[in-house]
Amino acid sequence: MAAAQIKLEVVTPTRAVLSVEVDEVVLPGSLGQMGILPGHLPLLTGLDVGAMILRDNGTERRFFIDKGFAEILDDKISVLTQGCEGVSDIDIEHARAEFKEAEQEIGRLEKLTNVEEVEDTEELLKRYRESLERARTRLLVAGEGDASDA
Repeated sequence: MAAAQIKLEVVTPTRAVLSVEVDEVVLPGSLGQMGILPGHLPLLTGLDVGAMILRDNGTERRFFIDKGFAEILDDKISVLTQGCEGVSDIDIEHARAEFKEAEQEIGRLEKLTNVEEVEDTEELLKRYRESLERARTRLLVAGEGDASDA
């Protein structure tokens, strides 16, 4: 028989962030969002940058997740991630500045035409695109609407 709730533990390289029991957890899986309820089949999955949503007794809490892995058992979810921030922990002004800087740098790098410069920019473009996605996700998790307004 499935448990009424599922235990969630979230750990980053620097600290244990959460240890709670909830009705449902929505994770940003590397192939899309996945909802996890008590009694879920065992699963080990990669996580992408995205929103983690906890639902409990009709309430919803949102967190920013910065990639990682999740081990899902029938009564427990263990999340190992590079970063996890609750809505109140997100520095909105910093996220807006990060978004704007990444957007500007991507635009600048995409306009390069010199072959040597273009070859050297692929890794930079990848890092700025990841930075843009992290900033966009932080703003969306914090309820700041469309991140392009930043």
